[in-house]
Amino acid sequence: MEDRIPVIVGCTAVGKTAAAFYIAEQRSNVEIISADSRQLYRGMDIGTAKPSASELKRFPHHMIDVADPDILLSAMWFAEKAMKIIEDILSRGSIPLVVGGSGLYVMSLAGLLDQLPPRNDDLRDSLLSLENTVPGSLHRILDGLDKEEAARTGNTDKVRLVRALEIALLSGDRPSDLKIGGCPDKRFRFVFIEKDNTVLRDGIKRRTSSMLSNGFLDEVKGLLQRGYHRDPVLGATIGYSELIDHLEGLYSLSEAQAAIETHTWQYARKQRNMFRRLPGMVSVSSDPALVEAALFGEERRTDG
Repeated sequence: MEDRIPVIVGCTAVGKTAAAFYIAEQRSNVEIISADSRQLYRGMDIGTAKPSASELKRFPHHMIDVADPDILLSAMWFAEKAMKIIEDILSRGSIPLVVGGSGLYVMSLAGLLDQLPPRNDDLRDSLLSLENTVPGSLHRILDGLDKEEAARTGNTDKVRLVRALEIALLSGDRPSDLKIGGCPDKRFRFVFIEKDNTVLRDGIKRRTSSMLSNGFLDEVKGLLQRGYHRDPVLGATIGYSELIDHLEGLYSLSEAQAAIETHTWQYARKQRNMFRRLPGMVSVSSDPALVEAALFGEERRTDG
């Protein structure tokens, strides 16, 4: 395993953390790296299912509580920071175990994303304003710059059109030339924890109820009282956004809970589709022993 980097991925509420803790108990030289895009933020504990203080003390973790929720950190930023940690862990003869449900973070870390210019909100606003004033203009501009990308994007998807033009204008290159599928790091071994849809939805409902019972609403109130706002992080995070809506009178608490469950389920389906595209991915049940066997090679197996 000295040249391999094990990664546990899966939808929300499938048991990734439990599997990671089991492996850390079996192998004393394992250090866990969280690839959760919201566990990065201090104060966002209950709503992100962050490990408890005692668990963090018992099992070495990285990339948890590294920023305040007043800036939205990118997948590229995460990849740069996490890779330095991974290389340090490997240099000490230990095992970096990446665990998380943020697909873009995992893919960026493993070199599976193209290195494209970051978003530029001023440019995006200008492009959207142009499109709203002269419908169809963005597609015509993109077609003049990159016919292949324009044909692939179509003329009605504003989000993709804006991003394609943003890439072209900031980089000076054709987006289709830059989209080459990244530069995969073949050291990564991916294991995907799979669960039946019914079981997964039930798990999401139980976890949402547990979070609310354990003070999730008070956590959101506390973050707002400390001066953090809906933008840029809280409002872009399932659970926090709906509870802010509740506090603003848009939802009753029961309606907010139902919305959290629905949005979490929708997100889980997107996660599943993304993770299934990981190269060499092995799918297993949530049995921690099977996860360990699949990751470390003692027994490669696939459970539907």
